[in-house]
Amino acid sequence: MHKILNFLLFKLFILISCTEKDKNVLVNDKNKIFLLDNYCTNIDDYEKNPLSKYQWHLKNIGQTAFSSEGGVIGEDINIYSVLKEECLSGKGIYVGVIDSGLQIGHPSLLPNIDNRPKKSKTWSLNFRLGSYASNDPSPLQTAKSDHGTMVAGIIGMRSNLGFGGTGVAPRVNLAGYNVINHSLQTFQNFLDSLGLSEASKGNDIFNMSYGLKNIRQIEYSSSSIKSAQSAIKYGTQFLRNKRGAIYIKASGNGFSNLGNYLDSCTIANRLEVSCQNSNMNYENTLYEVITVGAVNAKGIKSSYSTTGSSLWISAPGGEFGVDKMWVEKLYQQNDEDIIWSNQKKSIGEPAIVTTDVSGQRNGYSRRITYKDPDEIFDVGNSFNACEVNENSKCDYTNSMNGSSAAAPIVSGSVALILEKNPILSWRDIKYILAKTAKKVDSNFKGIKIKVNDNLEYLLDQGWITNKAGFTFSNWYGFGVIDVEKAVEFAKNYNFRFPQFIEKNWISNTSEVNLSSNFGFFQTEIHIPKNESLNIESIQIRVSIESQYIGDVSLELISPQGTKNIIWHAGNAFTSNGNLDDMQMLSNAFYGEKSYGIWKLNVINTGIHKKNLKFKQWKLKVSGH
Repeated sequence: MHKILNFLLFKLFILISCTEKDKNVLVNDKNKIFLLDNYCTNIDDYEKNPLSKYQWHLKNIGQTAFSSEGGVIGEDINIYSVLKEECLSGKGIYVGVIDSGLQIGHPSLLPNIDNRPKKSKTWSLNFRLGSYASNDPSPLQTAKSDHGTMVAGIIGMRSNLGFGGTGVAPRVNLAGYNVINHSLQTFQNFLDSLGLSEASKGNDIFNMSYGLKNIRQIEYSSSSIKSAQSAIKYGTQFLRNKRGAIYIKASGNGFSNLGNYLDSCTIANRLEVSCQNSNMNYENTLYEVITVGAVNAKGIKSSYSTTGSSLWISAPGGEFGVDKMWVEKLYQQNDEDIIWSNQKKSIGEPAIVTTDVSGQRNGYSRRITYKDPDEIFDVGNSFNACEVNENSKCDYTNSMNGSSAAAPIVSGSVALILEKNPILSWRDIKYILAKTAKKVDSNFKGIKIKVNDNLEYLLDQGWITNKAGFTFSNWYGFGVIDVEKAVEFAKNYNFRFPQFIEKNWISNTSEVNLSSNFGFFQTEIHIPKNESLNIESIQIRVSIESQYIGDVSLELISPQGTKNIIWHAGNAFTSNGNLDDMQMLSNAFYGEKSYGIWKLNVINTGIHKKNLKFKQWKLKVSGH
């Protein structure tokens, strides 16, 4: 029956797509006839888009979205007029979802999936042999949830159906590549997913809502790193008629924990810095990648969002979406008590509403017995328990969060920008996002520690303004995406970047030992004026030996005096976690001139009283 329904829906949407030249079409759903505008989406039209009232990331009116607390009015991506008045929808733009999978038969995703191998511009790939067809990356029927299906809904849930809500780009073309499964992460599978196959090379945007939780440096020789780097470099040079595909990646969710590495985050939690640095994930250090952090419904950094100098922009990722009173009531009915951890004070703040694996037993939203406390806690609220009319079939969830939710919001936003101005290059997109981002949490001044009675040290910076006039933060990148401003800027955008130049690495080998107490030294690299570029990216590589590399802080200072903490002390890189030519990236110097003396401050904070041996560093400038 489910397959028959999907077939009928598919036929229905073929009819719609064939009549797009007409301004309006009729769609019959649930015995109601809706007059649909093909392109415009009104977030306030709850008859056409019943879930949009809960999608605070699109329009924040302080709604709780079935959690315990509401957000702050106006803390959203400023997209209302772009969808309703400009009537942008992402139509004609193709997004590849590099993830765990994508349920291609989901009723809110099916209209945006043209999945015919060799006939469509793009199509999905299924790397899980023996499960479904080679172009069907849907989760297995035994799967409890599917990350990629939730990501896809944030990007491109079809609007105006009379059920569901809306994606950021509700008419974008979606394709899924289920490579994010340990057994499927082969060199070839990554290449095939990221633009080097017939199935994926037609994508304009690649959404990469994945990352590592590592406490040691990952070898550059690993297959996933090598293949991703190769594909991304090729994609920015040759895809989209050589304008370059857009690669958008989640920064990470490692601010307060790294999964099983609980002890590694003890110092970071005490110091209130990020346990994970965004530079710990190699793909975050590639200048072609737009790395995205997460903010919550109050407009400040989400409690889990990984920080670091490689962030480009932030977007809503929310918190955990739990309705504490609902959970407590059901616990009491089962004679159980629940104690809420102080470490997750934000557990009752809104998460993101999106598509979930459809059906009443799979996904975050599912029917439960109300007898199992663990199941009650996992579901977390009445929406996920399918008690709400708008989710009576359990096809949607209000619990998606993470930088994994923030990245697809940026991907959908970029789809709208490209729809408005399709000749923009990947470099143009980065510039537009940086130029139009909204500064949030302006009172954040950074994190300090007291070294002794006479000395304080700045572990992590607040907002800085570089000499090119860009404001930047390791917590937010250039700020939170503002879709209306970005689209308006793109509409009249006529700047064309000169040829992109990637300089060679410049090295400084000067071995220095620092004692176990607080210690500091400075090393320099000089760039002559005739080698100067307008900076689009600064990368460094560092080699350091230490019995506790998380005690080390690295500050990079540009010739024009801008300072950025590229590697903050207190992070989770632990004992014997030496840095061996480890690559890091900073976006803080964007737009500055590169010539002059670059200074690297190396600080041993002495938190664990371990010695340090600095061996060498390298600097690479890319720009024009």
